[in-house]
Amino acid sequence: METSKQMGILSREQALEIARGLVESSTANETEVVIESFADRFVRFAATGPTQSADRERHEVSIRVRIDSDGGKREGAATCDGIDVALVNGALERAVDLARHAPPNPDLIPLGGPVDAEDRRPDLATLEHGFEPKADWIRTAIEACEREGLLPAGLTQTGGYARAVVNSSGRAVYAAQSRASFALTASSPDLVGGAGFADQTAASVAELDPDDVIRRAVLKAVQSRDSEPIEAGEYTVVLEPAAVSALLLFAGYKGFGCQDVEEQSSFLCGRLGERCLSEGFTVVDDASNDDYPSIPFDFEGSPKSRVELIDNGLIKGMLTDHAWAAKLGVPNTGHGRHQPDPGGPTASSLCVQAGDQTLDELIGGVERGLLITQFHYTNLIDPLELTLTGMTRNGTFLIENGKVTRPVKNLRFTMSMVRAWSQITGVGSELHVAGALFDGEVVTPALRIDGFRFTSTTAF
Repeated sequence: METSKQMGILSREQALEIARGLVESSTANETEVVIESFADRFVRFAATGPTQSADRERHEVSIRVRIDSDGGKREGAATCDGIDVALVNGALERAVDLARHAPPNPDLIPLGGPVDAEDRRPDLATLEHGFEPKADWIRTAIEACEREGLLPAGLTQTGGYARAVVNSSGRAVYAAQSRASFALTASSPDLVGGAGFADQTAASVAELDPDDVIRRAVLKAVQSRDSEPIEAGEYTVVLEPAAVSALLLFAGYKGFGCQDVEEQSSFLCGRLGERCLSEGFTVVDDASNDDYPSIPFDFEGSPKSRVELIDNGLIKGMLTDHAWAAKLGVPNTGHGRHQPDPGGPTASSLCVQAGDQTLDELIGGVERGLLITQFHYTNLIDPLELTLTGMTRNGTFLIENGKVTRPVKNLRFTMSMVRAWSQITGVGSELHVAGALFDGEVVTPALRIDGFRFTSTTAF
């Protein structure tokens, strides 16, 4: 077993050696080891320059064991941060001890056996990307904001992530991915006179265009000056990808998993097999998508399937894991979380299919409505209708007769996504990797939606 400190993400050989060593030394009847390895370099910045930076690495080992007994399998789990021998052996001992004291669970099924999973590797240039080029991007962003009398705030980050899963039933898989991002918020000095946001995320640093991110954020901030209040009510909206992401991610967290459906806490309940959303709206979970591929297996080492969740408005599928697939007698789609976990399977790589309209064409189809850059403070109200509430942010504009005419102050929305997605009248032709102001990213175009409900106004 490797005992020296590892720099960066663990290689396939390193991760599998550690995991296999733990499985082989376990005294339990069944053992599963998940190793996650993280590494990143990031810089946060403001008008004064870099405010925080770090070159970080972390390795987390999660161990799950089962001990056979007359009343069923007894299960225990433990984790540790680090791969030192004492740490991982201590975690294994804790897991076994917890299993011995756990009550028998007759519902536990055996761990899955050998599988073939894609051995994905990260982009090395992204893992090696240093602070000097990041400093150049930051300098350019600060200078661009200074020229327009704006205050910058942003984050640039590059890094990688690796996962290995090994169990006593013969499963052994490893994959790694890389990620690069640059984000800028440009704001008026009084912080109420307008702001603009833009970002870009990619699997490779070579795909980033920081100059374009800077240009878009500064332009939105300049155009947001002298915003005027607008009444609450229902509007046709054009949602840019960052705004779409803040809505769609909630469906991934709470809605597409089969446990949510079985527990009657999903918007899929009573709608599976129905074409109740707009034609042209198609959502899949696809870890092997071309735009932003992710780890091709879940935390149980099960290969992730491409799952059609919504097909041209037809609510078509749901996500499963090892236990739920066996319980329901359906295929395992490979969307298990860290086990044991009470939340059930969840989405990991949501992708909205592109349409055939440019952003200008989406705007051109609006008689009177709003262009929304971003949402924040988004929260779930009703899971059965996927009703969300939140606020616009960093660039909200009035559209009149197919043209963006003036900036408006932010609004709070309360809206059922079932209703919203049944009122989509346009899907953008350009895909973006978009995140929200919480964890996660999706691949999505812009969307035009009729009758989007805003419930209150703001003074900023």
